[in-house]
Amino acid sequence: MVYPRRAPTQTRHTNEGEMIMAKSDLHYMGAVEALDLFKKKKLSPVELMDAVIARAEAVQPTINSLSQTFFDEARDKSKKAEEKYARGARTRAIEGLPLALKDEEVLKGLPSTSGSLAFKDNIGEYTTFIAERCFNAGGIMHARTTTPEFSCAGVTHSKLWGVTRNPWNTKFTPGGSSGGTGATLAAGAATLASGSDIGGSIRIPASQSGVVGFKPPYGRNPQGHIFNLDFYCHTGPMARSVADVALLQNVMSGPHNRDIATVKPKIRLPLEYESVKGMKIAWSMDLGFYEVDKDVVKNTKAALKKLQDAGAIVEEVDIGWTPRVMTAAMNYLGHLFGGVIGQVLTRHRHEMMPYAVQIAEYGARTTAADFIESLNIAGEMYDTLGPLLTKYDALICPTNATAAIPADHDSTRDKIVINGVEVDPMLGWAMTPPFNIMSRCPVLNVPSGRDRNGMPTGIQIVGPTYEDATVFRIGAAVEAADPWYTKAAHRPKL
Repeated sequence: MVYPRRAPTQTRHTNEGEMIMAKSDLHYMGAVEALDLFKKKKLSPVELMDAVIARAEAVQPTINSLSQTFFDEARDKSKKAEEKYARGARTRAIEGLPLALKDEEVLKGLPSTSGSLAFKDNIGEYTTFIAERCFNAGGIMHARTTTPEFSCAGVTHSKLWGVTRNPWNTKFTPGGSSGGTGATLAAGAATLASGSDIGGSIRIPASQSGVVGFKPPYGRNPQGHIFNLDFYCHTGPMARSVADVALLQNVMSGPHNRDIATVKPKIRLPLEYESVKGMKIAWSMDLGFYEVDKDVVKNTKAALKKLQDAGAIVEEVDIGWTPRVMTAAMNYLGHLFGGVIGQVLTRHRHEMMPYAVQIAEYGARTTAADFIESLNIAGEMYDTLGPLLTKYDALICPTNATAAIPADHDSTRDKIVINGVEVDPMLGWAMTPPFNIMSRCPVLNVPSGRDRNGMPTGIQIVGPTYEDATVFRIGAAVEAADPWYTKAAHRPKL
């Protein structure tokens, strides 16, 4: 069966009264909607793939978010998916959808660089569990997305890939380390994408790029060793809507027989949620110690108002955390993550980015006592958070304290100033690491608004341990009040 093709600017209406995007906007179609239209034979996977690839080719020179492309292979696979839908064959969970994978994901037979010149000639010897699950579910990889070197920065630039820029305002970063993923999604150059988060690397770019990102609780999604045993480390989904993130999370999640840390049983998230009416939601603007930009404050309060209007009970709380939280996070990350990077430092210092050298050297200075103290602080934090999440259904706070981080920001050289106050240039502007420490709590970023620079801001929705559906329910309510990307006026002007 050959699907009828539409004129480039035509908007099509079905018998059911559905509206299918004009072809000029098709690259922004959501995953759940596209799957429905595939099954009804009203849209072909080839159409969607062609639109997404055309958009990727158009925006790549400006935002530089793709490290590798597979356009010809993706087109061929989308034709096979089209044939399956045409004959009414059984299709898989994300059959035929354009999928971008973070360059950090190792793929057998393909370059595996970790964003570093030191590994520019490395070839992957295996495929990560998450990538396998996405491929087995029918996702079609058309591109890989850029990362900072060793995924160890909150911005995305490296000697290997250059500077990745934010499609909302190219002066600024889309965040990191899944910055290429965030920028690609925001620009409409992918439908679904993967990210990973060891200090905020899903949530930071999701907020900076105005998309949705989910840090699953530790053990929900499988990872390979040794990072599967690092409870700060999480691989998860990113997309432009809450439902699309839930769709991809259902593909990624569940126990794996080669990851001892994965938890049972597998849970399946709904794609639609009931009202938040009657839910009790706590919020903290600064978690006790962050300096927060005035536009972030305004947009966070606006998101909270949407929940109030939807019938939720929203109350401010004093969580009482102090800067010791960030000291704990840095000591933990430095001791383990910095230690891994440090193994590369002795031979490849001259090829490495300053921020990668910085965290390796920081790690070398940490001690076993520092590491143990970070665990003690984690316990103290949960002494506060645990009882709070017994009283409330969730805690909300900003994701990033400011969005105004230059695209080429170098934490070894540049300052970050918020409200006239200088903050730590590495992660003092990211409010995400506390919830890597609280790793069993699911955390969802959803957009909250845009700042004076046109840059997106986001909120973190933090749920009780392993109560994933709770954060999606709340996120869906925020999104429903002001959905992004459904209209051209709400998209980056690229």
